[in-house]
Amino acid sequence: MRVTMIRRMRCGLLAAVMAVLAAQSCALAADQAVNITVAADSITYRTQPGDTLSSIANQLTSATSNWAQLGKLNGITRNTSIPVGTAIRIPVPLLADVPSQAQVIALFGTVSASAADGNFSPLKNGSVVTEGSELRTAANSFLTLALPDGSRVSIPSNSQVKFTKLRMTRYTKSPRTEITIVSGKVEAQVSPIEQNLGRFEIKSTLATAGVRGTQFRVGVAPDGVTHTELLAGVVELSRNGGAGRSTLHKGEGALVSRSGVGAIVPLLAAPELDQATLLAGKNTAQFNLAAINGAAAYHVQVATDAEGKNTIAEARASTPRVLVDGMAPGGYFVQTSAIDAQGLEGYAQRVPVALVRAPVSATAGNTSGLSAPWIDGSDSRQLRLKWRSTQTGEYQVQVAHDIDFSWLQFNASAQHPEVSLPRPPFGTYFIRVRRISPEGMVGPYSAVQSIIVTDQWIIPDGEPRVASSSNQR
Repeated sequence: MRVTMIRRMRCGLLAAVMAVLAAQSCALAADQAVNITVAADSITYRTQPGDTLSSIANQLTSATSNWAQLGKLNGITRNTSIPVGTAIRIPVPLLADVPSQAQVIALFGTVSASAADGNFSPLKNGSVVTEGSELRTAANSFLTLALPDGSRVSIPSNSQVKFTKLRMTRYTKSPRTEITIVSGKVEAQVSPIEQNLGRFEIKSTLATAGVRGTQFRVGVAPDGVTHTELLAGVVELSRNGGAGRSTLHKGEGALVSRSGVGAIVPLLAAPELDQATLLAGKNTAQFNLAAINGAAAYHVQVATDAEGKNTIAEARASTPRVLVDGMAPGGYFVQTSAIDAQGLEGYAQRVPVALVRAPVSATAGNTSGLSAPWIDGSDSRQLRLKWRSTQTGEYQVQVAHDIDFSWLQFNASAQHPEVSLPRPPFGTYFIRVRRISPEGMVGPYSAVQSIIVTDQWIIPDGEPRVASSSNQR
């Protein structure tokens, strides 16, 4: 009985001691936080009673052995007690790393990530990706991730990448990001990290591209050759395990093969989008681009937002006519780029586009020989309309607030199957056209296309509707 009581007393005393130690530890951590000043490239720690260089190195840096370097940096020659309140500067490279993460901000199609057990599971918007995660995008699938420092990583279709390092420096939160491409491509928009000495690298089997704030792409071809394309900033490009490195500047690209870093070449300009429409009776969009000298292929990506985060489709073609499947009528943002003979993709431009059906479907059910007008383009001042006609003559174009065309916004004439009108105010409108023959015979109106005008863009509102007898007057 007495032994049991003694044991209980000892256990209680041990628990009390542990609680005191835990409280002291929490108090020490709080004191450290109060006595630390954070700068972009370092922290400054004000010493407490009993502090030595080795205890500071153990608590605040990546290794206790850093005490000697701390001493040199701060003019202290001995690893003994330091006067209370002494300012000890610790640069970013000596600070310990803590785990970071990336978050899914846009996703389309089938995208999966590896779990701790090695199996892959689907990602969704808002999912968190941590160090060691391997990501896969299926055909016609796209992923955009945001990092805590504001950097953004986009992974297009048929790609497999791994976050081999996803950390930040303690206190200064300097990023330590390393992405390894197994196959496919990655585009990164990296926030400036010169001041806080962060690091962002994209690697392949053959090459490493390191940046301190820039926008660039890295892709891996089936034969392992790595393509790097720099859209802004500076990239240090090196062959893994090889001697030497090259510096890419804005508008330059280079290949890295087993023989080393290739010649640095200028990137091609972005091709203009001449016309975009949906083929009749299909969900295939046809994009006609302006040809670019030196282009061996053309690339089109379709997104639902102006920044291109929500990419939903893409396609490549060897000619400036690019077909993209799986599209529906509506407003989109289309990015166009050209690819040279080496496979380096050039600059890209993104423009708002209203996809409408090819006019064949719009002429069904009426005998006007005219398609419904479609939006050929718009800007802050005007709206451009086009239509198809099987005959020549003059055209009368009407834009109204109502489908009965009793409240007209415009009633214009045109000598060709196109017209430019002043941009109408915010609202929904209905458009139709009819032909007047050279002999003065007035034909029936075409099908009616409704559009929506906002402060930023003009888009079609559904399929064209065949005109009824009530609005043929």
